[in-house]
Amino acid sequence: MQYGVILPNVGPLAHVDSLATISHRAEELGYDGVFLSDHIVIPDGLRSAYPYRSDGRFPLTAEDRILEPVVTLSYLAAATQRIRLGFSVLVLPYRHPVLNARMLGTLDVVSGGRLIAGVGVGWMAEEFAALDADFPDRGAVTDEHIAVLRACWTGAISELDDTRYNVAGLVMEPQPVSRPHPPIWTGGTSPPALRRAARLADGWHGVRQSPDDITRVVARIAELRSAAGNSMDGFTISLRAGLDITDATPGGAARTPLRGSPDQIAKDLEAYARAGLHYLVLEPRAATPEQLIAQLERFAQIPRL
Repeated sequence: MQYGVILPNVGPLAHVDSLATISHRAEELGYDGVFLSDHIVIPDGLRSAYPYRSDGRFPLTAEDRILEPVVTLSYLAAATQRIRLGFSVLVLPYRHPVLNARMLGTLDVVSGGRLIAGVGVGWMAEEFAALDADFPDRGAVTDEHIAVLRACWTGAISELDDTRYNVAGLVMEPQPVSRPHPPIWTGGTSPPALRRAARLADGWHGVRQSPDDITRVVARIAELRSAAGNSMDGFTISLRAGLDITDATPGGAARTPLRGSPDQIAKDLEAYARAGLHYLVLEPRAATPEQLIAQLERFAQIPRL
């Protein structure tokens, strides 16, 4: 299994020097990637339900700091040497697909082929409205964006059809360093999201699913890919999950995976590996950069799978 780290580019810890320090330490500790979230603005008076909390409440406000992820990853590319650079996830409908292709392709070039293009449809209707982006049709828009990304990155623009974007005749040089292109991961557990991952992506990227959930997702994606004549070879199952290593040993049904003692977390890793997880992106619980790094250092001492 490979391991990445969510960097806090949104919220009170969103300072470039801190992100560079965390990235450098993660690289020293042997982590495989650093990942950023994507928000442009957080409108005041938010009513959209946050899909990753049971109460639906988004933990940030309009006043919180935001560092745009493409620009920030470009900065981190210069601050690191080996570690991969990814999104968890870039909301494709927020930007024009040709601009996305150019920015992400350039990021892959300047980083020497280290980009992981985690992409998604988004969930915050108010942010879509602020950007004049199409919220109701965001799934179809995302599908077309992925097709445009692949075409721009592989020189196959002439093969694009049935797209709302005028891309005929475009040539995009330089091509990405990653061949045939940077890996594209898509997320979500709804039927359309799983179909999108199976049909259009090189990997699936979940958020806070349990090992049992991962088992079900893997089975469904394998079924969908098999029906289309594709195997799971080379297809990455990845997960973004919170990390909170403690000296206590919490128990009971309410315990969340990857929260507890080092021994408990080691068993969680075994369960995720059995479920078919390939890449775990950790989101340490921390109020300061120092606390975040301390969590990464403690996790690095747990036997890796």
